[in-house]
Amino acid sequence: MVSIGPVDFEKYLAGKADIIDEALDAFFRKGPEVPNLSEAARYSMGLDIADRKKSGKRIRPVLCLLACESLGGSAEMAMPMALASEIMHNFLLVHDDIEDDDRVRRDRPAVWVKYGLAHGINIGDYLFAKTYEAALGCVERGLERERANRLMQLITRTIVHTGEGQALDIGARNRHNLTIDEYLHITIEKTGYYLACPAIGGALVAGADDGTLAALEEFGKCIGPVFQITDDVIDLTEGKGRGGVKGSDIMEGKRSYLVVHTASKCTEAERRQLFQILNSPRNKTTEKEVEWATALFEKYGAVAAAKKVGTEYLERGRKVLDPLPEALRKNVFAASRYVLERKR
Repeated sequence: MVSIGPVDFEKYLAGKADIIDEALDAFFRKGPEVPNLSEAARYSMGLDIADRKKSGKRIRPVLCLLACESLGGSAEMAMPMALASEIMHNFLLVHDDIEDDDRVRRDRPAVWVKYGLAHGINIGDYLFAKTYEAALGCVERGLERERANRLMQLITRTIVHTGEGQALDIGARNRHNLTIDEYLHITIEKTGYYLACPAIGGALVAGADDGTLAALEEFGKCIGPVFQITDDVIDLTEGKGRGGVKGSDIMEGKRSYLVVHTASKCTEAERRQLFQILNSPRNKTTEKEVEWATALFEKYGAVAAAKKVGTEYLERGRKVLDPLPEALRKNVFAASRYVLERKR
């Protein structure tokens, strides 16, 4: 099969997203309908929402297909891994909302809020298992066992790194002395590996060599901080998928890049006040306190600093991709630019 050339990522995304949704819906409708599970799994992935802006962009599975096709592989063969990438993403979101006490996802009740905490945990666990089930579909489509085994290893390694990063992130919530280097390490562990996973998976299906796979993983370590820093900035400037409320990270007490940067620059009195706000229970953080913290971030140029670091990591990632085939290099980088420039 001939590889595709460089594409307009946004157009490619739009062309593939509905196809992926149809495949996801068919995958989750196999087998018996179990109350508080089958429909809940589809709900968790936004498969019941017609509006693409609210249902999920499907960036990860599309990236998997794009990486595969950029190397001359078959999108049909890569589809099971693409589905696995999206299911894994949503399994992590279901548990993340519980861990962060986030009650809104995609402008509606989070899974654990709609179905209850016990069901929420179980739904996340179910999606974890379905991640592997989906990926094994590559074998049914003719992928040889050796590459299928490497896909399983890739998924396992990704979830392990993400879990370690999440543990570090949760452990940092009450810290007042988190450094920029520590923040970046957390973002690489928590976000970098699982952002790279779809591209690596697609490349694996296409038969990529070990050098290509290693470069894509290294790229993930660069794009992880870009994604997380962008997420931090969006929360403050646009409002994320939590009802569009700005400053949700402040109410959560999250040690975002903005917090770490500002804490390293502000006065001791300002620092004490900032962490007093961040350490307050979410439901007791007032609008005025969010406004005060936001003004402090602005005073010390936190958003500008965050965007600068994000751009630097993106450039570092671009250089990592330089040795790769042109189509793969340009398409993966275009996808990362889309992530960096997103507004929600």
